Amino acid sequence: MLEALLRQEIQVKGPLSQGRFMEVALQHSIHGYYRSQEAIGRDFTTSPEISQVFGELIGAWAIDYYIKLGQPKILSLVELGPGKGTLMADFLRISKTAKGFIDALDIHLVEMNPLLKIIQQNVIKDSARWVEQFAEIPSSSTPLMIIANEFFDAFPTNYYVRKNNVLYERCVEIKEDRLVFTLIELRENQGSDQTWEESPATEALMNDICERLLKQKGIFLCIDYGYEEGGGESLQALFQGQWSNPLSHLGESDLTCHVHFGRLKEIALSQGLGVVGPISQRSFLEKIGLDVRIEMLKRTNPSQRASLEAAATRLTHPQQMGALFKVMAVFSPSVLTPAGFDHEN
Repeated sequence: MLEALLRQEIQVKGPLSQGRFMEVALQHSIHGYYRSQEAIGRDFTTSPEISQVFGELIGAWAIDYYIKLGQPKILSLVELGPGKGTLMADFLRISKTAKGFIDALDIHLVEMNPLLKIIQQNVIKDSARWVEQFAEIPSSSTPLMIIANEFFDAFPTNYYVRKNNVLYERCVEIKEDRLVFTLIELRENQGSDQTWEESPATEALMNDICERLLKQKGIFLCIDYGYEEGGGESLQALFQGQWSNPLSHLGESDLTCHVHFGRLKEIALSQGLGVVGPISQRSFLEKIGLDVRIEMLKRTNPSQRASLEAAATRLTHPQQMGALFKVMAVFSPSVLTPAGFDHEN
C-alpha cells in the first residue's frame, strides 16, 4: 500500500526527496512504520532493553540534576519516543528512592505509535500523560527535563551531493517500473566536492526544545548514534533485525540516519544555552556509575553475573554501542552543568 502511495505522489509531483520518502514510509497515518509496527525487539534493540542499569543510571543522574535545580515542587519530565516504556519504568523505580523527586514529577510521554503506547501504559504504572508531538505539552513556568534515547535518528533526512560546483539531491523516482534512488541536479553551487545530510524536522524540534528550556529552565539529555563533525550518507534500513534495502519492505522496515550532533549543538549555543558533549555512551555511563551499579547487582544476584557483564559490554564496548552512540546535554541556566560530562564542551 505504501509503495502505491509513493508511486502516486511521484507521478503527480515528480521525484521525492529522501526526507519526504522517509516521512511517508515512517509516519504515514495508517501504513507508516511508526504507526503500524511494534518494532523494538524484532527489528532493533535499544539500550534500555539490554539492561535495567541503563534506565536506573539515567534516573540517578536526573535526581542529581533535580537537586542542582533547587528541588522544585514540580518538574515536568518528558520522554521523547519511550519505546516499550522500559527506560521510564527503570527510571521511575530508582526515582522512588528520592521522595521529593518522585513527588515532583509531572510525566509526559511523546509517542505516535498506538501499539507501543498500549505497551507503555501497561509497563509504566505511575501517573503519566501521552501526546503525539512535543508541541502538545503545555508550556508552563515549571522546570523541564527532557530525555530522548534513539529518537532523532528516525527523523526524515535529506541527502545532498556537490560535485564539480553543481548541487544534487538524492531523490526517489520510478524507473523501469521500480522505485529507485537517483541524484537530481538542483543548481550551480560553488565549493569543494562534498556530501552531507540535513534534517529540517530535527532542527525545528531542537529549536522548540531550546525555546522551552530558556523559558522554563531545565535540561535535555540526547542519546543517539551520530557524529559531531563530517558528512556523508548514513541512511539505513532494518527489517526483522537484518540490514535491508531502504526501498524494500516499505512500512515494515525501520529507516534511520545518523544524528548530526554538531548541528544540534550549534542551535543550542546560538540561543545561549549550556551544552556539554557529545561524548561516547561508554564515557557517559562509566562517569555516572555503570561499573558500581553492575558490581552491586552481581553481589545481590550472583546467578546473573554473566548476563550482567555481557549487557555492560554491549552498552560500552567501542565495537558495539560504546563509541557509535553519543550523549549530549543542553541546559538552562548555562551554569548548571550536569553529571557525567566533567568539564567537556
